[in-house]
Amino acid sequence: MKKIVLFFILTSSFSIAQILDRYPKDQDDYHGGNIQFYKDYHKVLKEKNLKPCEDKNEMYSFKLVVYPDSTVKYVKEENEEALNRNKCTHDLSREVAKYLKGWKPAEVDGQKVAAQTSFWIIPDELFGELPEGYDPAKDYKMPEYDGGINNFRKKVAKSVDLSRFKFKSTVRLQVRFIIDMAGEMSDIQLEQSSGLKEFDDMIVKSVAQVKNKWTPGNIHGRPVKSHFRLPLTISL
Repeated sequence: MKKIVLFFILTSSFSIAQILDRYPKDQDDYHGGNIQFYKDYHKVLKEKNLKPCEDKNEMYSFKLVVYPDSTVKYVKEENEEALNRNKCTHDLSREVAKYLKGWKPAEVDGQKVAAQTSFWIIPDELFGELPEGYDPAKDYKMPEYDGGINNFRKKVAKSVDLSRFKFKSTVRLQVRFIIDMAGEMSDIQLEQSSGLKEFDDMIVKSVAQVKNKWTPGNIHGRPVKSHFRLPLTISL
């Protein structure tokens, strides 16, 4: 019995120590939310007399982990091309983050946990006078498919062969993929399964076969990489 209890305690501690890949819904990662974050970021730039980036078009998604004790750790940029293109903004954000004190840990079941978050940093805007309520995320425009999203669904449906499957009712799935700054799709995954792997694989393949005619998402007219979720309902 002692061994069983000990195993349970160790397992529970391990699950709590995991880092959430995003904050729970309706929780802020910074006291005062994004608006206060950008106010404080702007203030640090001025007070520390930091220098603007030479390339006015730089824009970078600054990723970090906020821990239960309100300390932060930067997330390594895996996209080397994006890092090289926005090196100044990357380095600038790490310098500014040293002086920011408003980090707010995520909570799960009343307990503080580590969680990853990110902020869009546009130095050319942050070095200027910020408009009231400045928050680039609020101005995010979603990617658009040529002819609309229903046109995309129709193209997916054309390559789906339903004759080999029998379901008792309507099947609902959700596909997730990335649309990069060039409008190309990648990393296609199924978030909500039909319960039948063969059917799921066919759906993912059907999505991948649709020609890429996406207009990428953008913030203030600047293209950005987007995570797109597509719900699909299939009636048999």
